[in-house]
Amino acid sequence: MDKIDCYVVPQTTGTGRNIFQGGSPLSASLPLLGVQLVLIVAVTRVLYFLLKPLKQPRVGGIILGPSVLSRHAAFREVVFPARGEPVLNTVATFGLMYVIFLIGVRMDPRLVVRSGRKGVVIGLSGFLLPLAMTGAGSSGEAMATEPDVSRRSTFLFALATSLSVTSFAVLSPILSELSLLNSDLGRIAMSASMTTDGIAWIIMVVYILAEAFLVSPATSIWAFLSLAVLAAFILFVVRPVALRVIERTPPGKPVEETYVFVFLLVVLLVGFYSDVIGTNSFHGALMLGLAIPDGPPLGTALGEKIEAMVSGLILPLYYAMTGLSTDVWRMHWGRLQVVMFLAWVGKLVGVMVSSLYLEIPLRDAVSLSLFMNSKGIVEVITFNFFLTNKLIGKNTFSILICLSVAITAVSVPVAGWLYDPARRYAVYKRRTVQHLKADADLRILACVHDQSHVPGTLAVLEASNATPQTPLSLYLLQLVEIAGRSAPVFIPHKLRHSASRAGAAAASAAPPTDSDRIINAFFQYELKHPEGAVSVHPFTTISPYSSMHDEVCRLAVEKRTSLILLHYHKRHMLAGGVRAAVGLRVVNRKVLEVAPCSVAVFVDRNAGSVGLCAFIPGPVQDQSTSSRSRSGGHAASGSGQGFKAAVASLFFGGGDDREALAYATRMARHEGVAVGVIRFLPARGIKDEPSDRRIDNRAIEEVKALAARSRNIKVQEELVGDMERIVQVLRGLDEAGYDLVLVGMRHRWYPVMPANGMSDWSECPELGVIGDLLASSDFDTPYSVLIMKQQDQGGLNAAVPGAQDVWHVNDGGAEDAPAPPRNMSTAGS
Repeated sequence: MDKIDCYVVPQTTGTGRNIFQGGSPLSASLPLLGVQLVLIVAVTRVLYFLLKPLKQPRVGGIILGPSVLSRHAAFREVVFPARGEPVLNTVATFGLMYVIFLIGVRMDPRLVVRSGRKGVVIGLSGFLLPLAMTGAGSSGEAMATEPDVSRRSTFLFALATSLSVTSFAVLSPILSELSLLNSDLGRIAMSASMTTDGIAWIIMVVYILAEAFLVSPATSIWAFLSLAVLAAFILFVVRPVALRVIERTPPGKPVEETYVFVFLLVVLLVGFYSDVIGTNSFHGALMLGLAIPDGPPLGTALGEKIEAMVSGLILPLYYAMTGLSTDVWRMHWGRLQVVMFLAWVGKLVGVMVSSLYLEIPLRDAVSLSLFMNSKGIVEVITFNFFLTNKLIGKNTFSILICLSVAITAVSVPVAGWLYDPARRYAVYKRRTVQHLKADADLRILACVHDQSHVPGTLAVLEASNATPQTPLSLYLLQLVEIAGRSAPVFIPHKLRHSASRAGAAAASAAPPTDSDRIINAFFQYELKHPEGAVSVHPFTTISPYSSMHDEVCRLAVEKRTSLILLHYHKRHMLAGGVRAAVGLRVVNRKVLEVAPCSVAVFVDRNAGSVGLCAFIPGPVQDQSTSSRSRSGGHAASGSGQGFKAAVASLFFGGGDDREALAYATRMARHEGVAVGVIRFLPARGIKDEPSDRRIDNRAIEEVKALAARSRNIKVQEELVGDMERIVQVLRGLDEAGYDLVLVGMRHRWYPVMPANGMSDWSECPELGVIGDLLASSDFDTPYSVLIMKQQDQGGLNAAVPGAQDVWHVNDGGAEDAPAPPRNMSTAGS
C-alpha cells in the first residue's frame, strides 16, 4: 500500500507569525518556493560548472534528493517538506511545457530531408535493433521479479520504445555544448535523432488509439477525430497566423509584444486540450512548436521570452523534482539492468553497423553510436510519466534514472574524445598563395559578418589583380549567429545569372534584406570585370559561434581554396573608438588553429577618407548597366580604373612572411597598386638561424629581380636591433602614404622578438607580436592591415629548414606597368 501524507494546506504568503514572533516564514508556500528555487538553481549551477570539463550530465537534483542531502530527515523536513511538493511539482510541470514548446520551435523537420539517406538509415537501424533486443530481454516472465512494476506489458512496451529512441531534444544541447553542431557527425546525428522522433510519434498515436479502442470502437474513433482537430488547428490556424506575423514584421525589427504573448497563451490552450484528449500537454506543446517557423523574427522572440526564466530557472526545478524521487540506496540488482544494457548494446551495434555500411570511418562510427546512446530530458519525462501513472514504483524509477545518468556520463565524454572534426581538415597538399603557379586560379573564401565588412573585402579582392589570365574565384560565406533554432543551417545561394532573371520584379515584390545587399554587392563586383576574371559563389551559415569554424573549414576543403579571408573582431568606428565582437574572435581563433589552407585576418581602418576602403571603385547601380559594359568590351579596361593603393609588405622571415610577400607580389601586377617590400635585418652581433635565413634570402632575391623589371615594386632593408626600432619603422609607414600593410603572423625564429615578456601585454596574441601591435587600438595609424598565416603542414609549417619551400614569383605583366601614384619613401636595393 502506498504511503499517504496528510498535512494542512499552508498559506500562500507569509502573513502569519514571523521570526520575531516565534513563527517560521517557511510555513507559507511562497517563501518556501523561493528558498527551494534559490537552492536548486545554486546547487545545479555549481555542479554544472564543476563537472563541465568532464562533460558530465547535470546531477543537481539527485544531490538534493534522498540519495544525498534529503537523506537527512531534518533537511528534508525544512527545505522539501511533503506539503510543498504539490506547488513545486505544479510550477516545474508548467515551466516544462514551455521548454518542450521551445524545443519544437527550434527543431527543423526538413533536416531529415537535407541530410539525405544517411540520417534515415542510421536512425532506423539505431531504433529497430535495440527495440528487438530489449523486447527479447524482457519477454516471458523476465520482469516478474521486479516488485513494483504494474501493468507489465504496457510498461515493457513503453520502456523498450523509450530506450530505442534518441530524441533531438536530448542530442542537440549535447552537441551544442561540445561545439559539434556544424560537424558532419553532428548533422548526421541530428538527422538520425529526428528520424527516431518521427517513429516515436507514430507509435504514440497508435498507442492512444489502441487504448481508446479497448474502451470501445466508438471511443477510438473519437480519439482519432480529437487528434485530427488538434493537428488541423495547429496546421491551418496557428501556422498561417505565425507566417502572417513574420510577413508583417519589417526585416531586422523585433516582433510586436502582443503577438508573442498571444502565442504564449496558445501554448496553454493547446496543452489543456491535449490533456483533455489524453495525449499529454507536452506532446501538444511540441506539436505547436513544430508549426512555428524557427529562427528570427518570431522563433527568436519566443526563445528570448522563454529561455531565461523558464529554461534557466524552472527547468532545474523539474530535474530537482526527479531527484527528490530518486534514491540510489534503494536500488537492487535485477533484470531491469540487463534490459537497459541490452538497449545500450543494441543501439551501439545498430548505429555502428549502419555507419560502417555508409562508409563512415570506424572511429567516427563508434563516436556516433555513443552519442546516439545519450539520455536526457525526454527520458526523464518518460520515466516520470511511468511513476505518475503508477506503472512503476520508486525503486524501479531510481534504477531507470541512475542508469540513464551513468550511460550518459560514460558515453558523451568518450564520444567527444574519439571524434575530432579537425581531422577531416588535414590537407596534405600545399594550399597557399606562395605555392600557386603564376597563372593559377586564386581561390579565396571570404567570411563576412555584416555590411560593414563588404567595402574592405572588396578592396582586398580588387587589389588581388583579378584578370582572365590570373582569375579569382570568390567563395563568399556570410556568418550569422544562430537564434531561435537548434540545428545549424547552411544555405548555398543561387548564382547571379539564375537569380538575375527575376530582376526588378523580385526587387519590387519585397524589400532586400541585409543578406541580399551583401550578395548583390559581390555580384556587381563580378560584373565589373571581364568574363572569366572573377566568379562569385555565395553561401550563408547560421550556426553558433562556438562551432562556426567547422563550416568555414569544411567549405575551404570542398572548394580547395588557397586563402581564407577573415575580418578582425574589432571594428574601428568613424567617430572614433572600437567596437568588439567577441563571437567573431572565437571563430577567428578556431579557424586559425585548424584551417586547411592559408588564413588572412583583415584589420580594416576605414577612418573617413583614409584607408584602403577609400580606394574602392564606385558601386554599380544597375546590373543591366554592368552587363552592357561587359558585352561592349569596356569591363576589361574599367575593372581596375580608379583603383589606386600603396601596399607595404613587412618581411621579418619565416613561412608566414613569405606568404604575405607572395600575396604582395600578386598585387603588384595590378596597374594601380604600388608595393614596397621592407625587410628587417637583425643588427650585427645577434645570431639567427642560418638555414632559415637561406630560404628567406632566396625569396627576397627573386623579389628584387622582379623589382628590377617593374616600377610597381621596390625593396628596402632596415637594420634593427630591438623592438623600439621596429616600432619606429612601423610608425613611419603612415608618412610613406601606405594604405595596406601585409605582415606574417608568426615570427618565432626572429631573434629581435624574444618570446618572453612580449605576449604579456598583447590584446590578441593569436595575431603574433607584429600583427597584434598593428591591430592594437593604441597603435593609431590610418592604414589597414592584412595579417597572414601560412597553411600548417606537419605541425611546423614551412619554417622548418628546407621544408618543401618553392617560391613562385608572379613576374608576368608588370614590366610595362605605369608609375605608382604615390612617391613611396622606399629605396630600391
